[in-house]
Amino acid sequence: MIKGILCDVHGVLYIYPRAIPGSVGAVKRLRKADFPHVFLTNTSQHPKSWVLSSLNQAGFDIEPLRLMTAVEAAGDFVAQQGFERVGWLCPAGLVEDMPHAEVVSPESPGSRPVDVVLVGDLQARFTYQVLNQAFRWLNEGAKLVAIARNQCYQTQDGLVLDSGPFVTLLEDAADVTAHVVGKPNPSFFEAGLRRLGLGAADTGMIGDDFEGDVGPAMKLGMHGIQVKTGKYRERDGEREQKPDAIAPDLAGAVAALLGEN
Repeated sequence: MIKGILCDVHGVLYIYPRAIPGSVGAVKRLRKADFPHVFLTNTSQHPKSWVLSSLNQAGFDIEPLRLMTAVEAAGDFVAQQGFERVGWLCPAGLVEDMPHAEVVSPESPGSRPVDVVLVGDLQARFTYQVLNQAFRWLNEGAKLVAIARNQCYQTQDGLVLDSGPFVTLLEDAADVTAHVVGKPNPSFFEAGLRRLGLGAADTGMIGDDFEGDVGPAMKLGMHGIQVKTGKYRERDGEREQKPDAIAPDLAGAVAALLGEN
């Protein structure tokens, strides 16, 4: 029996800047029913404060403790590992969630090496110059850390590349393996479970991405629920491994969980 849920944000709650139909009401019903829930996001374009603000503008009322971001997790990891100088392949605003990092721009790297290369979603700033400097840092011994390695995400204009392909490029070029902080890293899901106060067997994971959300959660013993919004495509139904349940959207998933159907 599912007693609480972890839930993806982009593609399930909203496709920025607009809420997916029914999702605002679904979140309200979870709160009214006092059904344990925590939202997880891999987004690495913006800090947590921006994500909360954008959700609020889309109609959601989500408390900061109910939102866990991979950027926050990356900040914790960098601090725990004692990394001080960070080669910054991330949007500038993410510094807000990593106040103790000494950020070094790949566009003006200076002469000193860095401890770690941190990769977020730079979008059009993933230039040859930036990637080549990251490659040089890695060859000098820096560790490679990826906030996430999603391949793509859904926008109002269609699917766009995420940071994952650039993480793979750097791994191949420098012959290193990235430490991925966000989903599908088991530790990120486990942190969500601790926030919920539930075990994996009592928890459902709702997401639009089987590879990044649902499948990894199922490997940890959670119930996987895939919604047909966001980056979901009908060909997803042809994969050999199946989610435990498929719902048309978050509203449908919540209705089933709360016994409203």
